[in-house]
Amino acid sequence: MPTVIQGFEVYTKPRSTDLESFPVFVQVPAGTQRVVTFPTEFNAVAISLLIENQSAANSCRFILNRNHPITTPSTTAGTINLNPGQFRTFDTMNIVSVYVDATALIAAETVDLFAQVAPLPKSDRQRDPGQTEGNL
Repeated sequence: MPTVIQGFEVYTKPRSTDLESFPVFVQVPAGTQRVVTFPTEFNAVAISLLIENQSAANSCRFILNRNHPITTPSTTAGTINLNPGQFRTFDTMNIVSVYVDATALIAAETVDLFAQVAPLPKSDRQRDPGQTEGNL
């Protein structure tokens, strides 16, 4: 049975030894906000994630697998602060999206995301070359 996370059906079992995965790197520059939605951007789900604040003086914020302030401005619940120079890791879990708020960072500072992602399985409709539309 799939797990539904933010509207995406996820069949991935993060602890599976048969799972093929690959690394991705996303950098969020100072003064910006970014939502990384793994199924949309990489056709995959993250099974592990490292979020690293490269600033020496300023904190950043992030939210995993939830609504975020970019699409729902009144939503700030669940925001986690990440102190300057610190990192957080999340392992053996299914991560569909991560929201990063790097607006407090300045100049060339960044928030770096390192994820190990596993491709989402294709449905029968996606495998059929005669179909013009498919599902994730």
